[in-house]
Amino acid sequence: MGELIVDSKTGVVRVKQSASSRQSGTATEPRFETNLSTSMTTEQAIQEKSWDFMPMTRGKTELICVKGTLLADGGLAIGVDASHMLFDGEAMFTLMTVWGQHYNGVEKCNRLMVNHDRHLLMGTGKPSTMLHPEFQVVEIESTEAQEKKDHHDPASALPPTAHHLFHFTPSMMKKIKEVATCNGLAQDEVTRATYVSTVDAITALFTVLISRARGHGKDVRITTGINARQRLDPPLPANYVGNVIFNALSVYSASELQSSDDNAAEVSSATLGRLARRVRESILQRDATYLNDTISFLTEQSNESAVKVGTDFFFGPDLMFTSWLHMGMYNAEFNGTHPWYACVPRLSCYDGFVMITEAQRGGEGIDVGVFLECTAMEKLRKAFLELSCLHK
Repeated sequence: MGELIVDSKTGVVRVKQSASSRQSGTATEPRFETNLSTSMTTEQAIQEKSWDFMPMTRGKTELICVKGTLLADGGLAIGVDASHMLFDGEAMFTLMTVWGQHYNGVEKCNRLMVNHDRHLLMGTGKPSTMLHPEFQVVEIESTEAQEKKDHHDPASALPPTAHHLFHFTPSMMKKIKEVATCNGLAQDEVTRATYVSTVDAITALFTVLISRARGHGKDVRITTGINARQRLDPPLPANYVGNVIFNALSVYSASELQSSDDNAAEVSSATLGRLARRVRESILQRDATYLNDTISFLTEQSNESAVKVGTDFFFGPDLMFTSWLHMGMYNAEFNGTHPWYACVPRLSCYDGFVMITEAQRGGEGIDVGVFLECTAMEKLRKAFLELSCLHK
């Protein structure tokens, strides 16, 4: 593999590999660590999601590194650390599927043919003509200034956070979509969103519940990750390995997120339907024209590293949502065995982030993983259990 290079002046990311190394096959192999003994069983490993299953911190020029840990009951935990600038969720699952095919002895001509031609994301070359509030352009601090800031403002000064999985059974998924679909659109209201998905409804629900649990009483902006592979025109080729996640932005006033005095524990069907349609509308806006304009906007920046997500979700009022659904989470097969669980490790301090995934072991339903400050998390868990639209 080549080296990850990020230009300090422009923020442009590239992979450096000489022609001679490609021809001779002497390019650097990914770092692979092993731990041949641990006291944890597979079930315990799934519950703990320990950072110990991850490899040592990836170097600045490393594209990817891996750690394999043999579990006490014969299971195997594989921790992969890859540059998110080059891999998104679907790219990672594609990589794992190909890895499994290689492990199983599938001939190269019969394996998935991956594509990582980064020129396919170069856009049209035309100037940007649209507004892009999903981003903010910030001033880049020098390395010395950032190190000084990190020294005086350590993560340990932040409140403790927790990670919890909220499971939705198929019946719960059906209920939440029905409630959101049948309500929330006034007769005189015009919207591009003629329908809402189950994930739209779940996004709307957790936007309300988390905002109430945080108790800040402020307006909320949410970022929804959009997989643009099939939204671009022409669409990207199958098995494209790269980061093709764009951001959809939707905004909600403090008043519409609050509960009514007579039913503080509930989220009204009208609120759920209205917010779910706004989520869907923000996603529909990200068509090929908008996405190409987004690429133009990014390439016009003098330093692409200065472009940040436009929401203040980390201990702020806002939220970030992403989904790993329909990405082949459990497609990888190693000698007839599929993964039981794919997830991010337990982060020591992370807040305001929601990840929607397929259920463990490829089971029915989906899981909604929430990273949140501990006090707010306790309120969220209680509120979720009291929702009559899901549990009655």
